Amino acid sequence: MAYRSTERTEQHRMAREAALIAAGVDLVAEGGFAAATIAGVAGRAGVSAGTVYTYFPDKLALTAAIFDRAAGIELAVVREAVGFGTAARLETPAFDRLDALVRAFGARALRGRTLAMALLFEPADVAVERERLVFRRSYTETVTEILADGFAEGALTEERIDLIAPAIVGALGEAFIRPLEPTVAIAAGDPDPAVGDPDPAAEVTAVLDHIAAATQRLAGFAQAPLTRQSR
Repeated sequence: MAYRSTERTEQHRMAREAALIAAGVDLVAEGGFAAATIAGVAGRAGVSAGTVYTYFPDKLALTAAIFDRAAGIELAVVREAVGFGTAARLETPAFDRLDALVRAFGARALRGRTLAMALLFEPADVAVERERLVFRRSYTETVTEILADGFAEGALTEERIDLIAPAIVGALGEAFIRPLEPTVAIAAGDPDPAVGDPDPAAEVTAVLDHIAAATQRLAGFAQAPLTRQSR
């Protein structure tokens, strides 16, 4: 009986902790890390601030956990899109997998701009900055696998994958700074009054097409026509 009681207590603790982190992720998605205060998380989760401190000793621990959860979800989606670590990935050319990485990463970022800006660029505490470095390495590992497979296929000739993979990760993040800004239209320039406002879905596709093409060039792939990336 004591064992079952302890097990139930641990399950309750884990569920409450997960609920607090989920509340924090929701707040960050709405207003960035500045919104994920102890009081804000407590209010969103329907508990007292003291309850939050029961699970997280300070705000640093809380924001690190929030970042880890949110960034972990994004990384998992990208890795699934490219078959990271699976034998099945070899059935798809590395060129197409790098294209899929850009589109999976970019489409989710453009759908959830506030969250993406917070995860990628928002000035934050040291705990978040530390987690950012961890996830940048994880993305670099993902790109490294794709480039290594491309080299094995004979599609790439550059052997300094250790330099190119982190360069791609850094460039990919930088490329989305302007498209993610809430005050900037995705399309370059103003819409033609005679045509009307651009189609948002088409504009997103255009942004992803161009960033995917630039990423392929940086990787060293022979560049296919832009229409190949348009799906």
